[in-house]
Amino acid sequence: MTYLGKNNILITLCVLVALCVGVASASAEPRLLVEPEKLSLGELDTSTGQRIFPASFTLTNTGDAPLHLETPRASCGCTKLQLAKHDLAPGESTELKATVDVTGRYGSQRFSIFVPSNASETPTRLVIEATVPDARTGWELVPQQLSVHGNTPALLHIRLFDKDRDLRITKLELPDGCEVLTPLPIVITGDGLGRIDIRCRQNLGAPGSRIPFAVLSDHPEKPRSNGWLFIANNPTAPAPPRPPTPPNVPTTTTTATRARIMPIEASILKELISSMQVVNDLVLLDIRQPEDFKRGHIPRSVCYPSTEWQLEQPPWPPSAVLVVIADRDEMAAKAAELLAESKCRHVLTLRGGIAAWAATAKLVTKP
Repeated sequence: MTYLGKNNILITLCVLVALCVGVASASAEPRLLVEPEKLSLGELDTSTGQRIFPASFTLTNTGDAPLHLETPRASCGCTKLQLAKHDLAPGESTELKATVDVTGRYGSQRFSIFVPSNASETPTRLVIEATVPDARTGWELVPQQLSVHGNTPALLHIRLFDKDRDLRITKLELPDGCEVLTPLPIVITGDGLGRIDIRCRQNLGAPGSRIPFAVLSDHPEKPRSNGWLFIANNPTAPAPPRPPTPPNVPTTTTTATRARIMPIEASILKELISSMQVVNDLVLLDIRQPEDFKRGHIPRSVCYPSTEWQLEQPPWPPSAVLVVIADRDEMAAKAAELLAESKCRHVLTLRGGIAAWAATAKLVTKP
């Protein structure tokens, strides 16, 4: 081979290398790999009183361009996040530390985390799953503060935590002017829920005042539980007109003038949102704190924490169907009792809260 021929080969190789480098540079991009994307903590040991548990994810840039990680977000304020590093070179990794607070949570729990970045392909969400043993015993009133709206019957639920015994509710100690509409005694089976209707006269007390009451039982460790009757601000408000009930919403028969409270599943809420023209004046109220709402919320919902409630002159028409969205069912039930005093047609609560929605659909985030 001549010297000129060797030079031609070297030149050709150099051109090919340059072209390959150019193509690689043009297609260079970051890629985010998270290990694991779903982390199971199993059944948590809360016997020592521990309520906050750690979790950790490894984030790696498997691409060939710098990766920028934005501030991670969680689906609720019960999850705290700490990202060790926001900018990763190709091949570099960092740790995302998380802690979940399971205070007031029992059973199967799911916590979602979102990590925005400049990568074209980013995991939709990271998930922490855990099972919190329900070690509660005895029973409780739901809600402990019961709203009284004139002489309209108020609904009191009683939750029994014991699984191996029944509960017998024998008596209610109520102020003068109140009566129990439900025949006593009632028996609540193990790990069950009971209901008692109470009615009080219109002039029971000043609007906004609280009057104590008590529920007595045959439970050996907890024979009684104390609660409060909250006197609503508008005891003589007329009942709003009731248009036909929307499809897929369970109905009950009642003579009460207050709005009816009904829990619904996330699947039903999806149908209501997708066909809002069928359900006139559907209003989705997210009662969590604004910082939690910004991290992720249901489409078309509005942030409406208790500090902004206007029950006398609410920002919705009397024909509104309210949907209460919270972190926990207990929180939604308590809010629904108060919101039902406002002018509205129904109050629906999302069973399982924001986590139930996040498990089956995407959350909307605010910038």
